[in-house]
Amino acid sequence: MKHSFLVLLLLVLSCNTSDTEKFVKKNNKNIEAVSSNEPLVELYNIDKEIIQNPKSPNVYLKRALYYQNKRDFSSALEDINRALSITPDVSFLKYHKAAILYELAVFKQDISLIDESKIYLDNCIKEDLEIIPPRLLRAKIFLFEKKTDEAMKLVNEVLKINQTVAEAYLIKGMIYHFLGNNKLASSSYQTAIEVDPNYYDAYIHMGMISENSTNYNSIDYYNSAIEIEPFNIEGHRNKGLYYHFKSNYVSARNSFEKIIKIDSNFEETYFNIGNTFLGQYEKEVSNDDYLDSAFFYFNRALQINPYYVQSIHNIGLCYEIKGKIDLAKKYYQQAINIDNEFLPSLNALNLLD
Repeated sequence: MKHSFLVLLLLVLSCNTSDTEKFVKKNNKNIEAVSSNEPLVELYNIDKEIIQNPKSPNVYLKRALYYQNKRDFSSALEDINRALSITPDVSFLKYHKAAILYELAVFKQDISLIDESKIYLDNCIKEDLEIIPPRLLRAKIFLFEKKTDEAMKLVNEVLKINQTVAEAYLIKGMIYHFLGNNKLASSSYQTAIEVDPNYYDAYIHMGMISENSTNYNSIDYYNSAIEIEPFNIEGHRNKGLYYHFKSNYVSARNSFEKIIKIDSNFEETYFNIGNTFLGQYEKEVSNDDYLDSAFFYFNRALQINPYYVQSIHNIGLCYEIKGKIDLAKKYYQQAINIDNEFLPSLNALNLLD
């Protein structure tokens, strides 16, 4: 059973080949320098620690966290299970297993893994009256389940334990935002920023809630987030979408193009760039150059992900605008074949029939 999940922020790990080569040379290890990088050295060092301390749960936890950051969830689960087999009653290890399961659930869009994660989190919370991370993650899951009272209860428990936990204020803001109380949501996000002035997520959420406000400037918050984490896609993406919906298509495109430099295989970026050209086509009296550019970028997104329904639909839209109705119908039908409930293509096809 598949569902939509709250978006998780991914950590971008930087690589430095020259530092790795120095390490290899210094330690006289037989590692191939051509493909070496910092993550490889990090993993090598952790493996070395495991060999030296095979009965320590901490070294397996360290490797589990490494694999979690690399999105290798199967390996992460194997190692966290090894750690738990050594010390099965440690609440913090149970929390990390729950966190890995949660991220894997989001990655695979598998609700059953969320249910498994909840079991470990609930055990952690019962066993340790002052443990904070499981309460925060459990609150997020409650919010995903639309159980706002339960989520708020856990967040308040955290703040009673420690009033300087920025993430607790962030989640509190998310709860208020979900309930439609933007004033209290903004206040909570601001408090999160006051507690931690470098809290990337708080600036992102403040930017989102400010998009329809006259009191705050969303772009300022997105720029602050980008300054903190310039290689995190979300800040550039949100900034670009904000400009797009304000019909500032050139500025939107500039933001999206920065994402390509960070990750050239992020198909949504090409789709968004295509939409900026479609917007300009409509805004500037049907300039065919804009339509051709839109067509190019939608196809580029489709090259990366052949099942990208939105891009397939928009290619059909481009053909319809060009008057090539048979090709338009073909692409609308292709989108429906992938997602038989995709309303834009269903409606477009019905109008053409």
